[in-house]
Order: sequence, then C-alpha cells, then structure tokens
Amino acid sequence: MTDAYVRQRAEEVIEKPGEAWVAETPLSAGAVGLAGAVMQNVTHIAPAIAAFFFTATIVSFSGAHAPLAYFLGFLVVLALGMCLVQLAKRFPSAGGYFTYVSRTVGPRAGFLTGWMFVLYSPIVTGPIVAFLGFILEGELSSNYGWTWFHWWMFVVVALPVIAALAYLGIQLSVRTIVVVGAAEFLIVLFLGLSGLISPGPGGFTVRAFDFGYNPGDIATLSGFFLAIVFTVQGLTGWEAAAPLAEETQNPRRNIPRAIMASIVIIGLMLILVIWGQIIGWGVDNLSNLPTSAELPALVVAHRIWGGLWWLALLAMFTSVIGASLACQNVATRMWYRMGRAGVLPKALGDVHPTRKTPTNAITAQFIVSILLGLGAAAIWGPDKIFVFSVGFVLVLGVIFVYVMANVGVVLYYWRERRQEFNWIYHFVFPVGTSIILLYSVYASFNPLPAAPYNLTPVAVGVWLLLGIAVRVVLSVRGGQDWLQKAGEIVEERREK
Repeated sequence: MTDAYVRQRAEEVIEKPGEAWVAETPLSAGAVGLAGAVMQNVTHIAPAIAAFFFTATIVSFSGAHAPLAYFLGFLVVLALGMCLVQLAKRFPSAGGYFTYVSRTVGPRAGFLTGWMFVLYSPIVTGPIVAFLGFILEGELSSNYGWTWFHWWMFVVVALPVIAALAYLGIQLSVRTIVVVGAAEFLIVLFLGLSGLISPGPGGFTVRAFDFGYNPGDIATLSGFFLAIVFTVQGLTGWEAAAPLAEETQNPRRNIPRAIMASIVIIGLMLILVIWGQIIGWGVDNLSNLPTSAELPALVVAHRIWGGLWWLALLAMFTSVIGASLACQNVATRMWYRMGRAGVLPKALGDVHPTRKTPTNAITAQFIVSILLGLGAAAIWGPDKIFVFSVGFVLVLGVIFVYVMANVGVVLYYWRERRQEFNWIYHFVFPVGTSIILLYSVYASFNPLPAAPYNLTPVAVGVWLLLGIAVRVVLSVRGGQDWLQKAGEIVEERREK
C-alpha cells in the first residue's frame, strides 16, 4: 500500500452513532462533549461584545437596516462554516488551522498560517480584559462614585484567574465557559427582547428588514455593504472548538456539529438583539445612536431595566471571561501542536502528567496577555489597544487564516478526493467567501483609518515578513523534520 493510500484511510470518518471515540493524545482525551464544544465556540464569538460593542459602528453604516445586514452576514458565515467542516471532519488535531493548511496546501503554508494565527486568538485576552476594566472604571465612577477603582485593578486579578483555570484542566475551563456563556447568552437575549417589547420613540416596526426603510437617512448602499463586512468580522470565533479536537469525544462528528450549531444559535440571536437595540433606542431618534457617548446597549438597559441596568454590565463581564478562556484554549492547543511538530520550541508541546494540560503553552499565553493587557494598555490606553488589536490587527490576521483554509478545501478535495468533490461545498463556498473576506480588507482600510490604527497594515506586514524570515532560517539550518509532522492528525480509539 502506498503512503498516500494509508494517509487517506486514516482520514476516513470512522465514528458511528451510539459509539464513543476519543483521540490517542497526551491531552485529556474525551473530556469535552458536544455541549462543551458548542459553548467553546459561542463564548469565543463573545455575543455580548459582538452585540454591544459594535452596535454604533454598524448603525452608522446601515442605519435601521442593521438587522438585515446582520442577516446577510450570517449567511456568509454559514458558508464559511461549511468550508471548515469539510476539513474538521477529516483532520482531528489540536493544531486546528495549522494542521489543516499544512495537510492540504503544504507545511510551509501551514507554518505561515499558524504564525498569522498569533494575531487572532492569542492577542485577544489581554486587550479585552483591559477594555472591560476601562468600562468598569467609567461606569462605577459615574453611577456609584467609586473614583478609587482603576482599570488595571481588574486586569491584575482577572488574568491570573483565567490562566489558573487553564492550568487546572480543560474540564474546569470548559465548565466555566458553559456557566458564564449561558449567563451571557440569556442576558443579551433578554435585552434584545426587552427593546422589542418596550420600544423607544417611533414604536415597534418590522421594517428594519425592509431596504426601503431609512429613518434619519443614515444608510447608504456602500455603507450597507460595509456593515455586512463588519457583521462577518463580528461573528468570528465559530471555529474555536477545532483545536479541542484531541480532547473532544467523537471529534470528527462533534467538532463539525459544534461549528454549525454555534453559527446558527449566535447568528440568529445577534439579528434579534441588534433589532431590539434599534427599536429600544427609538427609530425616530436613530440618528443620535452612532454618536452616543455611552454604549447603546447600556442606554437601553438604563431606560428599560432601571436599577437592574447592571445586568448588561454583567453580560459584558461574563462575555470577557468566557471569550478569554475560549481564546486561551485555542491559542495554547495550537502552540502545543506546533511545539510537538518541532516548528516552535519543543517545550511548548510538554503536557502535565496529571492535569493533561500544555503547561508551557499556557505560560506563554499568560505572558502575551500580560504584555498586551498591562504593558501595551498602560502605554497607549486600554481603549486604544483594544481597538487596534481586536478591531484592526485581528481582522487582517483572521482573514489570512480563513482564506488559507478555504484554499486548502479546494486543493484537497480536487487533488485527493475528486470522487467527493462538490462544486458548491468545495468551490463556490470557499472561493465566494474568500472574495468577500478580501473585499473586507479593502473596505476596512480604504481610506486608512485615523492614527494609530492606520499603522495596522504595517504591523501585520512586518509580522508576516518576520514569519517568512523564521521559516527561511529553519530551512537554512536544515531542520526539516517538522515538514513531515506538520500535517499529522491523531488516531482514534473506541471507548469501552
């Protein structure tokens, strides 16, 4: 038998309904079930952050059409999800995109994908924790007169707790994600429903889904398309369960299910919540929403919930904690797998013998979060570092990763599984969504945003060039063993 035949047989889906299969891995195999995988994705999307932090921006582009823009963006993300499912069901691995692209495009492309992935999940925790501390500082001061509280106080407590949960094991981390994610989901959903039930000036209307409806003359055609682009970016995170494949029961079935379930659940919820915020704010007063000094969600919560407005703040808190844990899980598992492959320091592939966690990778992630959440935030301000890293740098990093995975879908099914090639799943979806993602780069940076955000393309370009330089150095030194290991997937065994 040829190596290609053996490898293709290893990629066959062997899991069957009613059976429990787990990975052969040093990590905690089978520790995560389908519900945990879904919540890993849900909290990585961070519904409260997506629903509350970007409302003013989306409305400034699309006006009352924001729910319609979210609906169309949701359809694009559904197509993206279907693309990733084509790889996730074949390549169970903690490496996620690193493994997918290494196996389908090539190990060198996989290395650059993993390198650019650093600008996605690994950079999120520090800035979003610092930004929540910044919001808490303002809200506690204005509502309760707590002038003694400063943003960094929250950071120095939250980051060690988040890291500790990861050190203690994936089960505890995922259980925490399930609890905070459920609380976040229910509060955000309740705020959206409250806005629909208790409308502001202009009353209730379903015309937000009618393109001819434009109160305040805010929406333009170009702005509407730009809003769709931003909603696609706002829904990123739906793939976060993929790097937990080695710790998920029945990974070839449950990871694809978790991907699609999280997109549908959060996509539909965000459409309702953005609609509820617009109605709750008041369509007759919509022109003032984009310039609100306070987050529109908090304004609506103050008006409708009165003294219980802090529930919206609680949703942000649970969102940040859940998203930080989810991003940490993604980053550490990818670094673990890259360390095991030899493309990063091998120490990152070490696993604690009892807790089955990649301790050195978790330490590395903790250091990155401290540098960004305390160091960079102290220098440039927590609000600016949040917008720069999560609002701009992350966009370019994740688009690179998504597009490379889409290229992998086309190449793999055309070259190696031609008998299964489907023109919709393996060409139209990956090519079409890639075009939309590349357009989003143009739309986001033409014209360039104000300083310091205009430096984003330079920062990302320098990081990419540095990654290319590292790859060249690896080649010159002759260390090529990682090329054979980069696309490796784990074997599975049936649990008795």
